Amino acid sequence: MTRRLNFIAAFLLAVTLALTAGGVAEAKNPSAFFVVGLKSYAFDDNGVPSNNEMDVAPFIENGRAYVPVRYLAYGLGVAEKDVNWDEASQTVTLSMEGTTVKLQVGSKTFYVNGKPQEMDVTPLLRDGRVFLPARFVAEAFGFDVFWEDPTITINAK
Repeated sequence: MTRRLNFIAAFLLAVTLALTAGGVAEAKNPSAFFVVGLKSYAFDDNGVPSNNEMDVAPFIENGRAYVPVRYLAYGLGVAEKDVNWDEASQTVTLSMEGTTVKLQVGSKTFYVNGKPQEMDVTPLLRDGRVFLPARFVAEAFGFDVFWEDPTITINAK
């Protein structure tokens, strides 16, 4: 119960700050709010907040916040058809608005429109689910990422 109240309070604070700054209505894509340890997230689509359930929770490892790939992608505005997983190479490909991001489980190198970039951590495969480092993926799509204990807040530039 306390975690749920913390999530609601953090979400409301983040939405209030975004509205005060004028960023939500003008954002090119939804703003996403993930809470470490909780299986729910929220995002804003044309000014309408909604809560969504995940089957796994984001976590912190090696100083980075990891979010399940599919939910991170949806929170950023990536369409379901543009989230692809290649089991053989263990590679995730995300595409949105002319930007393609490829990440491979266990590799610190990821590709943005074919150009290699380095991360200080790798995507992880846990219990059959791929978790991506939220900051690197969101920034590759042009988002700003903010850490507000206990939320990971992703806002459009």
